[in-house]
Amino acid sequence: MLLLAFLIGYAIQKFDRDEGSAIWGYRAVQPTSVNSEKLTNKKVKVAILDSGISPHTDLKNMIVASYNAIETEQEAIDELNHGTAIAGIIGSSQNKVGFSGIAKDIVEIYNVKVLNSQGKSDFQTVINGIEWSIKNNVDIINISFGFETNNPEFQNIIKEALAKGIIIVAASGNTLGLRVDYPAKYEGVISVSALKPDFTSYSYSGKGKIDYAAPGKNILSTDNNGGYSIFNGTSFAAAFVTGSIAYLLGNTNEKINSTNLNSFLAPYVKDLGLPGFDEEYGHGFIQLN
Repeated sequence: MLLLAFLIGYAIQKFDRDEGSAIWGYRAVQPTSVNSEKLTNKKVKVAILDSGISPHTDLKNMIVASYNAIETEQEAIDELNHGTAIAGIIGSSQNKVGFSGIAKDIVEIYNVKVLNSQGKSDFQTVINGIEWSIKNNVDIINISFGFETNNPEFQNIIKEALAKGIIIVAASGNTLGLRVDYPAKYEGVISVSALKPDFTSYSYSGKGKIDYAAPGKNILSTDNNGGYSIFNGTSFAAAFVTGSIAYLLGNTNEKINSTNLNSFLAPYVKDLGLPGFDEEYGHGFIQLN
């Protein structure tokens, strides 16, 4: 089964340095101040299952381990211009273009390449990537892509990761609201839909089993050429949620997993759309500020 779903509505455009609106998502999510008494200085281990991550000055020293699940003897370099952007949203350092990753200075990134240069893969490759992440005792797995159909072996490895206390965040898919892709559709996996700058739903975003909504339109991030590009899609919304969860995990001594995560996040969630939980925005939008 090819991973084509996330490519529908996924878009990149060249960054214009005068386009300050492209950092709206970071401003909306990141805390405006930090109470130093709450800081634990704890590192949070985040596995990014994606197209790999290319070298970038903003990501220097943040990647602690890499694994190419497609070709195990090869480096996990980003040939798609996707995984590098996901990493930037989650943990990039402060830069001259006005943004930094949501969980900068907190995350340790585990770079797991499961998507090729066309954005394709298969269940077994992704399963291998999750198994590697489990063995490395990560805290969070970010999966910014999806399958249209279920697979029992894939579901089992997801269940295994959740049972070990790993939080899994996944993009709902750029499905024009027709469905939610797997693994986002699985119970226990945090499914994320995308928002536009006016905090309404991105038109390509999946609907149905949604847990949270996050910025996913006109998002500036690091690219695989060592520069910056603007990205659109639920892939990038998922990265904002992963970064937010990592930030909060790094600032608490509580033991958080998929069973108590929603109650832990509740104080930081702003309701959107219909009052209460709904199939478009889930519980709402996570704001650390």
